[in-house]
Parts: sequence; structure tokens; C-alpha cells
Amino acid sequence: MMNPGPVEEAGATARSVVDTLKDSPFTLSLVVITMTLLGFMYFQQMQLHDERVREQDLLYKNREFVGDLLARCTMNPPTPPH
Repeated sequence: MMNPGPVEEAGATARSVVDTLKDSPFTLSLVVITMTLLGFMYFQQMQLHDERVREQDLLYKNREFVGDLLARCTMNPPTPPH
């Protein structure tokens, strides 16, 4: 008899996981809740990343504006006292 290949092994593992989850719905609910939490955390982190990118762009624009203002400033040479 030949040894089962990876596809057969994966199928057998999947069947045993499904059978186990059928026997204990609490475990299934924990898996669903965990996946939902991971999805929520991913969505939240993507929103936070987008917000940070927008804030960084605003900071760079502000720095550029201040640099332009300072570049246009001229200092008058000090006048000697009379």
C-alpha cells in the first residue's frame, strides 16, 4: 500500500477538524469570534494608517509653507546708533 500524499493528508485533517467542530459548537463560536476580531483589527489598523499618512502630508505641506515664508524674509542690516 502506498503512503497517502499531501492532498489526502490535508483532506483527512480538514475532515477531522470539521468533525471536531461539529461536536463542540463552543469551539466553532470561538474560532468565528477570533476571525471577526482579527478582521476588525485589520480594518482599524488600515484606517489608522490612512489617517497617519494624511497627517504626515499635512505636516510636510506646513513645513514647506513655513520654509517658503522664511526664505522670503529679509533682515535689515543693523543701523549704527547716532
